[in-house]
Amino acid sequence: MSTIAHSILAIDISKDRLDISTLPARRRWSCGNDTEGLARVVGQARRQQATVIFEATSVYDRGLIKALDAAGLPYHRANPRKARQFARAAGFLAKTDRVDSDMLAAYAASVPLSLAEPVAAERQAVRRLLDRREQLVAMRKAEMVRRQQIDDPEIAGEVDDHILELTRRIDDYEARIEEAMRHSTLAPIKTWLVSAPGVAGLTSAGLVAGLPELGRRSAKTISALVGIAPIARDSGKLRGRRTIWGGRAHIRRLLFLAARHAMKNPAFKPFADRLLEAGKPRKLVIIAVARKLLVVLNTMVKEQRPFRPADA
Repeated sequence: MSTIAHSILAIDISKDRLDISTLPARRRWSCGNDTEGLARVVGQARRQQATVIFEATSVYDRGLIKALDAAGLPYHRANPRKARQFARAAGFLAKTDRVDSDMLAAYAASVPLSLAEPVAAERQAVRRLLDRREQLVAMRKAEMVRRQQIDDPEIAGEVDDHILELTRRIDDYEARIEEAMRHSTLAPIKTWLVSAPGVAGLTSAGLVAGLPELGRRSAKTISALVGIAPIARDSGKLRGRRTIWGGRAHIRRLLFLAARHAMKNPAFKPFADRLLEAGKPRKLVIIAVARKLLVVLNTMVKEQRPFRPADA
């Protein structure tokens, strides 16, 4: 696993602006979060032979990620919670864009961090389709909740029509996702993934788009990356309950859903039953099955093959 280089370009990202701090030469500058500004960042990173670090901001960092991937430049997308914990410990108590970029530079220089896996254009395209589908599903859910509170027939009819339209659009996006997966180099990965219990088409697409590291990391590392590796809470003679923390929440949700189905399959059912018979809470069992399923999927992609019952 690669780690952050000595030369660092730390960026605080907002909707319209990028605030940059550099190391080892301590310099600050700003530019727009637009095509021209991103070109400046890429040019500076190349000249400085720097690793770029920035906090994950969901939407506003996508242009930067695309530019860095296209240029083949190394970067680390920092977990905002871990970065803020470092900021408090290191004395970065104020919070402004410039302070944040300085903090990120110090964070990269002080903490061993892994470089992000470049996200291929095909995976990015699938992720965009999945994101829009999720937005439409959320809109439909909100409308369905509102529908239960409406007693005016005219308004109720209007909401019903909107729910039907949203359902039609969701179906359309699901077809587009299926088409994008079928006609790309990602098709073999999907074939391997859907052969496993509990993994359907949308789950496989979500894993392909949101977890490009699948098949390229160890079982322990991939579990920690997703956030389903148990973390110890021990101190002295005290042995605390192991918990999961951090990681990629959207991937975790997919795996939990898949695990609920997988634990009914003959391949995973004995494992789940043993935990339940031992008195483990059902939620903990689902987490354990999800972790086991992820490790199996990781091995399948690494070995480029479909599921075998012996895997579980």
